[in-house]
Amino acid sequence: MKWLILGLLALLVSVVVALVALPDSGYVLIGYGNYSIETTLLAFAVVLVLAYLGLRVLAALWHTPRNLQHWGQKQRNQRLIGRFDQAAIDFIEGNPRRAERKLAQLAHASMIPLASYLSAARAAGKQGATGRRDEYLRQALEQHPQAELAIGLVQSELQLAGGQTERAQTVLTHLRQLAPRNVQVLHLLMQLYVQQKDWPKLRELLPELRRRQVLDGEQWQRLAVQVYREQVLHMTSANELELLHDSWKKLPLPVQLDEGFVAVYLGQMVRLGDHQQARQAIVSSLKRHWNETLVYLFGNLSGSDAKGQLEIAESWLRQHPDDAALLLALGKISVRNELWGKARGHLERSIELHPSAESWRLLGRVLEQMDEPQQAADCYRKGIDLLVADAALPAPEGEKALPLGPHFSPDRHDLA
Repeated sequence: MKWLILGLLALLVSVVVALVALPDSGYVLIGYGNYSIETTLLAFAVVLVLAYLGLRVLAALWHTPRNLQHWGQKQRNQRLIGRFDQAAIDFIEGNPRRAERKLAQLAHASMIPLASYLSAARAAGKQGATGRRDEYLRQALEQHPQAELAIGLVQSELQLAGGQTERAQTVLTHLRQLAPRNVQVLHLLMQLYVQQKDWPKLRELLPELRRRQVLDGEQWQRLAVQVYREQVLHMTSANELELLHDSWKKLPLPVQLDEGFVAVYLGQMVRLGDHQQARQAIVSSLKRHWNETLVYLFGNLSGSDAKGQLEIAESWLRQHPDDAALLLALGKISVRNELWGKARGHLERSIELHPSAESWRLLGRVLEQMDEPQQAADCYRKGIDLLVADAALPAPEGEKALPLGPHFSPDRHDLA
């Protein structure tokens, strides 16, 4: 297209020149010493054009070797890129060995060597070949020292994926000194501490994760709840009730407002025997938002005012008549008040809505008090069957990997 346009322009110029030159061909005289050249203006113009074209042809011939070399390099680079793409396809399709072989060959080429080394390291890591993986990364750093941060990030990421937490910690500690504000470094540090269950270090990292926006608001709160939940569980393992209350006051406000963490905190208060304060906190929290875990905890409270506790729970029943956790709690509180008939009615209704080993077991105790041993034995058997069935079920995958919140259920607690 370009040459077509140039040809049309040349034709147009020649026509214009011819039309101008027909009436008067012009006159050109060139003299040098005893020599002179005399010609028409049109002929002189034609000679200039031919001379220019001749020079262009000579220049093209002069640069032909270089142009051929560039063309060959371009073809070679295209082949290398095609092989790199094919290696990436092999890796994604589940052929890391084939991908690694192609990438290792590309790493010694002049095209995309760093990407080839890093991709080869990933392919080797996928196969569990940590020696080859580390060798690719070493060669990448040797040839590209300016990319130390990027190579270190890939190295620590692969080490974490391979379960080499101590090696990853060494690399990430160095990277933190090299780039303390890098978001990816902070993210990998977070993953490392989660794998190690190093809650104190995660707690120290939380402000930086929030300041650098490594996580969005919801993700940060979930992580913070998990970290402080582990802290609370650790503190209460030593029965330190005073320390529990002091630590609660120092928690970030988003954590204090998290319903799951509130349930953990109040659950530990109940476990450590602070039933009176836990009761006030549960009632206050349930006024703001209904929570079955807190309702269950309320049923486990003990104290001198069992009658008042029953009145509070019965007032909730008017708004939540089909809440299995509330009916179970009412059954427990009725037992404490020795209201066997009322306890039986609440427990039977709770079992209709959501049967649990604890509700069956408690109903069996109530029936024993009501002199119905055969029915009581039947309830105990059903409770044991349900408990065995629940124990045989695998834990949910998400809960196994990252237990971000408390999980209280009637099946996991004994009746005091």
